[in-house]
Amino acid sequence: MAIAIERPRIVARRARRYRGRRGLGHVLTYLGLLAALVFFLGPFFWIVTTSLKGNEDFFAFPPVWIPAEPSLAHYVALFTRSSGARYFTNSLVISSLSMIAALVVSLPTAYAIARWRFGGGLLSVSLLVLRMLPSIALIIPIYIMYKMLGLTNSYLGLVALYTVVYIPFAVWLLVGFLRDFPIEIEEAAMIDGCSRLRALVQVVVPIIAPGMAVVALFAFIATWNEFLFAIVLTGIETKTMMVLVTSFTSGGTDMFYGEASASVVLGVLPAFAVAFMLQRYLVKGLALGGTKG
Repeated sequence: MAIAIERPRIVARRARRYRGRRGLGHVLTYLGLLAALVFFLGPFFWIVTTSLKGNEDFFAFPPVWIPAEPSLAHYVALFTRSSGARYFTNSLVISSLSMIAALVVSLPTAYAIARWRFGGGLLSVSLLVLRMLPSIALIIPIYIMYKMLGLTNSYLGLVALYTVVYIPFAVWLLVGFLRDFPIEIEEAAMIDGCSRLRALVQVVVPIIAPGMAVVALFAFIATWNEFLFAIVLTGIETKTMMVLVTSFTSGGTDMFYGEASASVVLGVLPAFAVAFMLQRYLVKGLALGGTKG
């Protein structure tokens, strides 16, 4: 009888210890996530607050973490004195056109590889090899070619270049989604009277939309953040936000800290906006891309 009474007590003590260890594990996990959040978002928070400070707060001691009277004066100066509106518009136009062009070109290419094994395994490997080439290895021949063709300082030259650069990754990613797509659904649509092109546009594309969202986000952010091609191949009329951001750090001690911080904030907002608009498809695309095969 004593053993029968003691056994539930032992089980209860073990359950309490297990719950205690699990609770401690949860606390440590959340603390670790909080530390990572502060580590990664702390610098951006500092940049945002700096863009809202007055000039007298930049070197204040003790440091002014949050300005008492936030001001948008640096943003106004960025658009009026530093031509920020033109740089921002250039980046927005070039990134948007490059994103659309990458999708339009990579989708039929990936479809041909996935459905008809076009190019065999050699083409897929070649695409990955091209994607691994560093930009610095391409900039000199591209610059010489663009000077001969008159494509420097033009939207067309930059959009064409970024499209070519980002197509290999886009094709490689979309091939995986298309190979996982049940071909029976596409064949059923063609039996019902759809042409292959119509079946691709009306049946396949809506289903692989998460994968296309990943490609679109990658192309937009990569184009927006690109610096080397932008600074070499652009002129006054076509320079981008990344070129503007770096221009504030080349003045030695005479730096415009407020405008530099404002340009950084404006430089990351479009990427956040595109990610927010595509988040519904983005999560599905990353999940499918991580589990396929």
